[in-house]
Amino acid sequence: MTARIPTAVVALSVPLAIIGAVLAGYLAIENLQGQTGVCVGVHGCSTVQNSRYGKPFGVPISIPGLLGYLAMLALAIAWLRDFQGRRLEIAFAGFLAAFAGVLVSGYLTYIEGFVVDAWCSYCIVSALLMVGLFAIWSGILVHSMRE
Repeated sequence: MTARIPTAVVALSVPLAIIGAVLAGYLAIENLQGQTGVCVGVHGCSTVQNSRYGKPFGVPISIPGLLGYLAMLALAIAWLRDFQGRRLEIAFAGFLAAFAGVLVSGYLTYIEGFVVDAWCSYCIVSALLMVGLFAIWSGILVHSMRE
């Protein structure tokens, strides 16, 4: 019974990571073409994405975001399949990836609100996805450490 609960929880991270990857992938394609995507709900997407914070080192922030979501998706699949019997290490890697994602999302959300003074709906959704992934991977790490 206890193995089912963590498996179900990790399985929840799969759709979150897929949604994040699709969102970031769409933005990466748009950004690489000089576009900012269709902004929904707020009207600051182009302001945020075209700011210096939207392109650190000249790379659209959506690209490392896409890589992060794909990494967390791969880690979730590896954990679910118990890749080489290394669930604890995978849980730790998933936790670190999600923690980094939450830190970056938190920083960028601060920048949106207090520096750029504009909001991007994609960034808000991504931040919420990262919080969800962080919560999941935190729980899985704790569970994995207890076993």
